[in-house]
Amino acid sequence: MSLLVIGASVFIIISLALAWLGTAIRIMRIEALQRLFPSSDHIIKSHIDFLLMALLIIAFYLLGMQLDVVYPDWAIWAMLIGGFTNPFTFIIVAMSPPDAFQPGPIFGIGAMASFIVTTVGFVTAAIMIL
Repeated sequence: MSLLVIGASVFIIISLALAWLGTAIRIMRIEALQRLFPSSDHIIKSHIDFLLMALLIIAFYLLGMQLDVVYPDWAIWAMLIGGFTNPFTFIIVAMSPPDAFQPGPIFGIGAMASFIVTTVGFVTAAIMIL
């Protein structure tokens, strides 16, 4: 279960780094970063999504501790893997000009797998809390 705390802490650190990246792109207007991430609004979405994932994971950790619920390892890993890959998709999209992102089959399959893994992990934890 302590993996949940470690994962959530890493997600918070990533989120803060993304906040600084968004600031460097949108406010400081660092040209190299603007060229690398022309859709900077997706950097902000990734920042928010990493924070949300961290908060969800911390909430499930605390609920599990309070109610003496021990999640199976596969559910913990599903929450952590999905909690990373879902927000990361926004970073990939941010590297294309606005409204120009054309997801290929590999991206689509990867995104769908990420959504499924995330859903399985969090739904399992939620059902176990009930």
